[in-house]
Formats: sequence, structure tokens, C-alpha cells
Amino acid sequence: MRRELFRALRARAVFLLVSSIFLSYGSSALAEEHESVIINCGGNCGSVMLRVQQLGGTVTNEYKNVSAVSASLPIGSRSALLSSDGVLVAYKDARISSPRPMDEVKVDEAAGTSPVVGQEMQDMLETMPADYSFTNTLTGASVLHANGNYGGGVIVAVIDTGTANNSAVVPAIAGDVIGGENFVPGAGEPSATSTLNGPHGTWVATQISADVFFGFLSAGTLAQSINTHAPDSILFDFFPGVSFVPMIGVAPDASIYAMKVFSAGGGGAPESRVIAAMDRAITLKRNFNNGMPSVPVAGDGSENNPYVYNSLNIQVVNMSLGGSTLFAGRDLEDQLTEQMLEVGITLVASAGNEGHAAMTGGSPGTGIGSLTSGAASTAAHERILRDLQFGLGAGSLYRPTDHIQMATFSSRGPSADGRISTNAVSNGFATLAQGANGALNVVSGTSFSAPQMAGAAALLRAAMPGASAVQIRNALEQFANPNMLGDGSAPIDQGGGMIDIPAALAALQAGNVDSDLDYGRAGKKVRKNIESLGIDVIEVEDDTYTQHLSNLLPGQVAHVFLRSEEDTESFTISLTNIQPQLPPAQQNAFFGDDLYVKVQDAVTSDEVTVYQNFLFSDTVISFDKPQTGVVRLAIMGDWTNAGTISADLTITETRQDSDDEETSEGKVEQSQTDVVYIDIPAGTAQATFDLAWENNWGAYPTDDLDLILLDPNGGVFFDGATLASPERVIVDNPASGTWTLFIDGFTVHGVIDNEPYSEWELTARADGQVIELEDDDSDEDDDSGDDD
Repeated sequence: MRRELFRALRARAVFLLVSSIFLSYGSSALAEEHESVIINCGGNCGSVMLRVQQLGGTVTNEYKNVSAVSASLPIGSRSALLSSDGVLVAYKDARISSPRPMDEVKVDEAAGTSPVVGQEMQDMLETMPADYSFTNTLTGASVLHANGNYGGGVIVAVIDTGTANNSAVVPAIAGDVIGGENFVPGAGEPSATSTLNGPHGTWVATQISADVFFGFLSAGTLAQSINTHAPDSILFDFFPGVSFVPMIGVAPDASIYAMKVFSAGGGGAPESRVIAAMDRAITLKRNFNNGMPSVPVAGDGSENNPYVYNSLNIQVVNMSLGGSTLFAGRDLEDQLTEQMLEVGITLVASAGNEGHAAMTGGSPGTGIGSLTSGAASTAAHERILRDLQFGLGAGSLYRPTDHIQMATFSSRGPSADGRISTNAVSNGFATLAQGANGALNVVSGTSFSAPQMAGAAALLRAAMPGASAVQIRNALEQFANPNMLGDGSAPIDQGGGMIDIPAALAALQAGNVDSDLDYGRAGKKVRKNIESLGIDVIEVEDDTYTQHLSNLLPGQVAHVFLRSEEDTESFTISLTNIQPQLPPAQQNAFFGDDLYVKVQDAVTSDEVTVYQNFLFSDTVISFDKPQTGVVRLAIMGDWTNAGTISADLTITETRQDSDDEETSEGKVEQSQTDVVYIDIPAGTAQATFDLAWENNWGAYPTDDLDLILLDPNGGVFFDGATLASPERVIVDNPASGTWTLFIDGFTVHGVIDNEPYSEWELTARADGQVIELEDDDSDEDDDSGDDD
């Protein structure tokens, strides 16, 4: 016990000392002298906030609907805070990247606009061809429109970059934006409804509630291409030289409430800010449910001063954004997805654009309460995009097959707790949208399939006001069409399939929709969680794994899951006998037919791609130092192929010499810092430092341990302060002498044997030779529990 106390005191003292050294050296990582964290209070946030203030920190958000706060803490004070009463666990306040499209082509051929509303819209649509709006026909929204249901009276909150409210600049959603709130600090930051914001949130809103016809020059590429590939979606040459294209959202009469979390200047947003917007949406709905009058309390309704409410009947929320998570389904963002359902909000989240490998969907799409949207790709949409990019006629050659596919970029399931995760899909490829500055673009991403699903939820809510939020969610998932896509997509790719709004409505009307949610297996091992879905996780070890991949369809993905252990040194993946079905003259005219292969490291709920390429001939892929957990291999019959393709797959694994010993080992608790001293010999050309821990990416949830190095001259290395597991730092020509290594238990969930620590092993090497410590005062490794 005295040795443990000594170690803790020494670690604390050295960490504080080094923090001051870091600052004196002007380290950019610590220049602000603070770090941002999200703290789960466990029901006692008052004492936590007081302690933050006592330590010289600032509470940045106090959440009302989840027991948590976010804070900015002085460097070195986190350990003192986390040892206080009421603190369960702390997370890094990770930065969520500003959402961006996978493809973006500006359309410069607009020749005018013709907004249509109310009876005029109904009359116009009744005279249009059946396929007046290609996507609305795919999803069945046009059926509800024909019956007079345009989603009127339903409020959809869009948590994004803001949604422009200026009918002269953005006629597509004129009159739809009823107000908004800006969560981005800074006096010069534009309002939530400003045309100065980034385009993304306005692009999203046009998928939900646009109601406009745009005129395009009939001789232009867009009009010509649409007339070729989707002739029922254009009024070609309606006036001499001018053709009209409808931009009709899924719920064109729905209202939009803008909730801005991304700065107009870009740069992403802290997760704490996104949580604040989710929390606020729940509060607005809860206040409405409790009878608070829904009237503006601020603003004048203008672009730069939108109406703000304290009570609002938000029934649908769209979140076309996402980030990584250590605890899929159960981190704070994901918890709020269930809170939304409880107050009557159906949340639609984008799956993410990190595909086509498995287990890449991010939070809040991993939330148990989310309706998570993947993106499909129709041949017509892609052909129009390629015509715009490469010239008329290119589209048909680029995409020779007609069947609907999963978009290559769409993130796939399952989640680490053992759920399919992607719930359903809609087209997210090459959709026409209008941005905040009025520009027209063809854009791609799950960001644009999600709002179509949000619009679908609005239509169902308008038709079935008595249905619960979870029933609306489940109807769209459970009654989606799994046969619409023709690429052999599995549930982890497409979820239930293409949304079928009429089928979902019929099920609700018949009372055939339950209120159950899938909570997954949620055991302590990711491998066992996903095996509960029927997924085979392969342990290669000393064997050789082989598989014949037969007749992969264009866009079809063969998913292979590999068990990667702490001593896995490398995987060797061989793809041989790659055989397209068609002779060369009948293959894709631009590229030929091939395989599109990705190797995804063991990180879950994010993309860490270690290899990707298009393969035409025998190829050997060597993948060294994989992270620990489940590595995923995704082998796609290239989506541009004209025919099927086959290949032989062989995988071998190399493991470390079992006689290798670690340099040090120990146990670290939440926000505890262990310190290890390593002597690097003079003349060392390269030093490597590997920190591994048991609750790695193969465990659920995953712990986040950081490895920070201080060299003998005061140089600081933060390369090991990531979300990798293990953390690995390589230093070329390291300074000789004593190095100080800090092992920081940033987030420790305490699931191994229900003990509040994470067991770690540190291996340091000088030119490949393990450095052994003569006197290692770390605790001995205990036997750890297996799965539940």
C-alpha cells in the first residue's frame, strides 16, 4: 500500500512539475494552459461544478437532460477533479470535423426560379409526370404528397452549420425557417439563419422542405443529362431554351428550426457544443410538453436576428454530422438519442462517410435511439454527376449498370456493442441542393440521405400525430425495402433497406409497429458482441485463412473480420486469380473491371484506413503493427464494374516472439498518471515506445490511455496522446539519457473485473532491443476477467 501511495504521489508531483516545464518551453499543445473535458457527474453535477471553479477552471456547459458538464481545466488539475465526489468518468472534448460533401459540383446554368407553395404546389404536382422528383418516388414520399400530406405543422430542428433564412437568396426554403439558435461563441459569428454561414446546413434543409422549381438552360449539361437519365424529373424546354427541374423536399410544408454548432469560419466543433444543442432541443420539446407557451422570446425573425423560443414542438431532429466514440450506444451523445425519443422527438443521424469497411459509423449515429441513415446511389444520380464532371455521355460509361447500390463512402455497421447500427438508407449520391449563399450544387454524402429520412419522419408525424417518436423511428426501419438495392448489400451495409414511406404509414395505421429498441449484446468483448449477429471473427494465428470470393456484384462488399491480438505483429493479405466475368471489351470503358479493397484498423466507430486501392491483378498487402481488437477487410466489386468479379483470398498472421518481455507494467485509474523512467543508450538510431492495455479496441467500452514522453533535454512528444490502442511513438536519433514516460489514464471505464483501473504494459526498444528496467516499481499484472 505504501508503495502504491508513493507511486501515486511521485506521478502527481512529476506530472505537475513537467506541466510547468511544458509551459516554460512554450509547447503549442499546452499554450493555452487548459484542456477541455466532458464529465459524467453521476447525478451530482453541483459539487463537480464547484470543484471545477475551485481548481481555477470554467464550466462551459451544464446540461439539463443528462447528468454531465463540460469544462475547461488548468493543465495538471484533472486528476484532482476526477478524484472528487460525484465524478464517474471524463472524456476528451473531441473536435468534430465540419461536415463536408464527398462530391460537390457547382451548377452555374440556373436561369431563374419559381417557388411553389400551398394549392399551387398541389396543382403543379398533379400535372407533373409521376416521377416529378426522382428521390421522392424512390422513397414513396410522392404517394403521400398525392394525398395532400406535405408534412405541414411539423417542426424539424437541424443541428448543423445553420440554415439560411432569406427568401431572395435561398428561395428553395422560403418561409420554412421559423427561427434558430447559435451555439458558437464569438461576437462576430453570424446568426443561425445567416446567409454568411457555411452551406452544409442549408443544403440539408433543402432535402427536407424545399419547394421550388429551378430553371436551367436547356442546352446546358445539367438539363441535357437529366433529360437523358431521368426524363420524368425535368420539364425540358418548358419555355424556349429553358427547362425546369423541381427541388421538392420530402416534407415541403415542414418548418425548420436552425441550431448552429459549426462556425462560419470552419474548423469543426467540440463535442460538448453538439451535446449542448441536443440538450437544448430536448429542453424546448420538454417545455412544450409541460404547457409552456410556444412564442418567440427574442429576435425579430430576420436573417440576422432570428426568433428564439423557450418552448417549441420539435418533433424531428436531423443531425448530419458525427464523430468517434469509445462507448457506442452509451456515451453522452448517444444517451441523448434516447432522451429525445422519450420527449417525443424522432432523431435522424447520418451514418457517416467512412465506408466501405465495417464498423465505421460514428456518434450520434451509434445511438440506440437514433434512426441512422446510410446512403444509397442510383445509376441516374451518378450518371448526371459524371456528365457534369467529365462531359455529356461520360456518365453512362462511368456507371454502366442500372441497379441501385450502397454509396461506396457510406459507413457500415455493426456497432461495437453488437447492433446492426445502420437502420435504413435513402439516396445520398449527387443530390441537387441550394446553399446558404444561394448557390446550387450537386452534393453527395450520408449528410443528404439523413434529411430525406427526417422528411419521411415528418410526413409520418403529420399523418399519425398519435404515434410515438419511437414508433415513427421503428416504422421507417422495420418496413424499409431490403430488395430495392441490387448489389447484394447485407444488413450491416443497408440496414433494413431503402425507406418505404407508404409501407411505414400503413404499418402505423394497422398498429403493427412496436416500441422496442435494440440494445445489442453489449458484453465486454467486441468480438463476441458482433458474433451474436452471426458475424464470423477469424483468428488466423498459426493457420492460413483462405476464401474464394465468387461473382461479386458491382458495389457488393465481402466483409472479413480478423482478430488482432496484442502480440499480432502483422497480417499478410493476398488477393489472387482476380477474374472479371466479362471480356475486356465489355468491361467498364474507362477503368476496366476490378476490385476496390480497404483494410480498416481495429478502431471502431471511425475510419482508420491502413490500405486502400483498386486491384486488377495479384496483389499482396502487408499490414504491420495492427491495433488490438477486430481488424476489418472490405473487398468490393468496384461499383463502376460492368459485370461480376471473382478472386481468391489468403490471409496469414505473424505474432511476436513469446519470449519478448515488456519494459514495465502497471494499473492506472481514471485520470491517474503513472511515470516510468527509461534510459536510452548513446548512439541509438531509433527508439520505439509501445503502450498497450487490456481494455483496448477489442473491449467494450474502450479505455483511452495516453503516452506522453519527456526527453532529457525537456523536449515533449505528444504523438502517443491519441485514440490509438496501443499507443506507439517512434523517435529517430533520440537524445541519450533518462526519458520520462507519462502513462495517463484519460478515460478509464473500469469494466475489467469491475475494477476501477486499466492494466497496461509498456515496451521500450532501442534499435529493436527491448529495454529492461533493473527496478520496476509498477504493480504486478493480475489475472483479468474474460467476458460476461
